[in-house]
Amino acid sequence: MLVFRLLQANGRLLYFAAAMVFAGLANGLALLVLSRMRSLGLRIEFWRTHRDLTLYRQYWRLAPEQNWSRAPIIFALLSFALAGCFLWVSMRGIEVPR
Repeated sequence: MLVFRLLQANGRLLYFAAAMVFAGLANGLALLVLSRMRSLGLRIEFWRTHRDLTLYRQYWRLAPEQNWSRAPIIFALLSFALAGCFLWVSMRGIEVPR
């Protein structure tokens, strides 16, 4: 109950925490996609660059052939968008009316 009271007192902290959770989920799903592409023998660099977009397109095309789900890409994009929204709200200080 104390944790709920603290989070209720500081709404910005709650939004920032939600943004970090969704950003971590998006990053984890992106790394899952990259590790699956690496298992096919493609060279994946440590620092991700604009070439990742082509890897994600290749994954989208190859996923049904390899019996992989396309869900990691879909959920990574949704999580990334939610993280951005929550981060924006936490920085702008917009409070949800009670």
